[in-house]
Amino acid sequence: MSNKITLQMIADAAGYSKYVVSKTLNDQPGVKESTRERILFVAKQLGYFKNNEQQIDVKGREKEGFVLVVMPNIRQQNFESFYWSNVFNGIVDYLDELKIGFIVISHQDNLIEHVKAESLLGIITAGFVSTQMLLKLSQNSVPIVMVDHEDPIIKADKIFMDNLEGSRQLTEHLIGLGHEKICFVGDINFSPSFKDRWQGFRNAMEHNQLKVSESSLFDMDYATSTPVKQQFSAQLQKWKEENTAHTALVCANDQIANGVIEVLIEQQYNIPEDISVTGFDNINYNLKLKPDLTTVHVLKETIGRRAVSMLLWRLEHDQYPNEKIQIACEMIIRGSVAPPKK
Repeated sequence: MSNKITLQMIADAAGYSKYVVSKTLNDQPGVKESTRERILFVAKQLGYFKNNEQQIDVKGREKEGFVLVVMPNIRQQNFESFYWSNVFNGIVDYLDELKIGFIVISHQDNLIEHVKAESLLGIITAGFVSTQMLLKLSQNSVPIVMVDHEDPIIKADKIFMDNLEGSRQLTEHLIGLGHEKICFVGDINFSPSFKDRWQGFRNAMEHNQLKVSESSLFDMDYATSTPVKQQFSAQLQKWKEENTAHTALVCANDQIANGVIEVLIEQQYNIPEDISVTGFDNINYNLKLKPDLTTVHVLKETIGRRAVSMLLWRLEHDQYPNEKIQIACEMIIRGSVAPPKK
């Protein structure tokens, strides 16, 4: 593998196009000064100038250290994700406000091998990051803050939304409307958040003495390339064949809920008259889809900002034990739920 830092590597880490990076490194006009500073900062931290004869004066542009932001790059967890793009914006916008430099890499990149460890202040990871990558990151001996992920062998602070409580409240609301035949739809092993949402559902059902059986969970494969609609359509057909009827579905997130609603409408179900549907995250994936989705509002940008503030606190208080923080969320009732048919 080549150790040379390429323009594309710098572009990916800085968040700009290869064209803008090229203009900057060749000291051409037409690049905003703030953009130029950021690109030169990233290039220097990655060791670009050590491997290239051409030198550009970056004196006065380099800040006191930088933060490494590690983003997921797997299906449903990447920069294009409605959810993760907002979390990412919360992280980098706050770092920008604080005038702290940062480099962004994917958890599958080899850029970690080029990062100047002596300038590294700390690391923020968002979503799933493999144990192998986390072990590499931990070798830098700097604080790590994980957003919506944890690993038992890695010393780090963690930030989650209170997923369990949010899902419990949704399920309690459906039960309060009179629903008893409720099913959780989601991949409970996809992420800690999904598992907590499943547990919140279970807690509400058991608290109300409602049986949690095999039919109470459609444990789909969210990470697969098979679309949500295709998976749910097959499950709906299976329920029909087994004569299994649900009056409400609690979906692990809004994307799943939107796919579920689309299938139900195609199958001539009326929502919420025939079946109620809830989501989680409060993201409008399909504004044309009616009725509006009952969901849980997740403060996505706030999570990102909170990760930065936690990292800065940890830099000053390394002697304290690591913490796991849960941020409260808010249930939003809309038109996709109603009492079941009598």
